[in-house]
Amino acid sequence: MASSIFFFYTLGILIVFIVTAVLSIAAWASSGRKLFIYASGAFICYTVEIIEIFFNEHISQNLAFTVYEYYAVSMPILRTLIATLSQAFIWATVLRALDKHSQKLLVIPPTVFLAAEALILTLMPAGLFMQFAYYTTRQVFLFFVLGYIVYHYTTTKDENQRMRLGRYKKHLIVTAIMLVFVLLEDAYNILWAPMGTNYQDIMLYLSERNISENILACYLAVLIIRYAFSVLSIRLREAPDKNDVTDLERHVDEQMEFFTSKHKLSKRESEVLKLVVLGKNNQEIAKELFLALGTVKTHVHNIMVKTGCADRASLTKAFWNN
Repeated sequence: MASSIFFFYTLGILIVFIVTAVLSIAAWASSGRKLFIYASGAFICYTVEIIEIFFNEHISQNLAFTVYEYYAVSMPILRTLIATLSQAFIWATVLRALDKHSQKLLVIPPTVFLAAEALILTLMPAGLFMQFAYYTTRQVFLFFVLGYIVYHYTTTKDENQRMRLGRYKKHLIVTAIMLVFVLLEDAYNILWAPMGTNYQDIMLYLSERNISENILACYLAVLIIRYAFSVLSIRLREAPDKNDVTDLERHVDEQMEFFTSKHKLSKRESEVLKLVVLGKNNQEIAKELFLALGTVKTHVHNIMVKTGCADRASLTKAFWNN
């Protein structure tokens, strides 16, 4: 019974992750945003790890487990390399979302993670504490990633980026809460719960799994899928005019489709709005769009009326909070 439940459970998770990876690659091919290729890499790594766990369960059917085997990390070199790649892709995704392009910043945290995993495997004696420390390193790394996002949000002087990142507060809170549950579940399954000794014991399936971690990964997968769909739909409606845009312009373009649809703005009003969000004044907008100054003022006024905003500051805030 337990084997059947976990078979279909694992199959469902694998389908979600594979779909996420494929859609991310499609969104990357369409938009050129490296964020999607990094996200795809993270889910591919997680998929490989789930398959490895699933394979070990399959070949271990009807076998009894010793204490050493139960608390050992199966295929430690492969699993450590896959985990490091997964964390590196997650870190790269976050840096790209924050418009950080430093190679040094990209490499150092995953390297520290790899060193920590290697030290735990080589210096700690085999057993439940080593297994707990080994898996907890992942959660520590993800808490570091969350902390870096919060630090960047609170210290950035770019108000547009602050408002853009502010839309993801609830997702960060959910992720942090789920990470706590991941830690608690690992602590229970590894440090407190009795050991499973044969293939019919449900604890045997939970020894190297973490249901909370799977739920968190599925939650993040849904966010990536929604984002990929939105980017693909935009690209299908209208091909990009140019590739040499700034990070801010790229974010504005991706957000514009939703804001325009919600407030029923015309194409010209959308063009004017984009320049308003980018910080241009009416004279600069008129020059860039080859319009009369009075025409620009009329468009800005109409945008304010349609969106219910009183000034440019509130309009920009509403745009990013949409």
